[in-house]
Amino acid sequence: MNINLSAWGKNPPEFIRVLASVVDQSGSKKAAADRLGVDRASVSTLLANKYPANTTAMEQKIMAFNQAHECPILGEIDSKLCQKNRQQPFISSNPQRVALYRACRQCKYNPNRGEA
Repeated sequence: MNINLSAWGKNPPEFIRVLASVVDQSGSKKAAADRLGVDRASVSTLLANKYPANTTAMEQKIMAFNQAHECPILGEIDSKLCQKNRQQPFISSNPQRVALYRACRQCKYNPNRGEA
């Protein structure tokens, strides 16, 4: 799959190149959007350099995709598992879930850590 990045000029930002790579690996913009947890329209508008909002949050999400994180409870995990764990509800009957809940609330990889 050939991803057209010409709208970004000769040197697109790194997160756009990473996004294009994810689209290429996924086979479609829809599949890439599903893997990243974003809307297909966001993928399309980013690649076309027509994203209407500030791109900082999308850049962080794209760059964090499949990046390894050092979890104090589980050791090295990928960002998808990290996100899945921090979205899990608190379960007091499971010691690992208790530890993860506490660690995830303060984790530097948690974009909502100030709200927790």
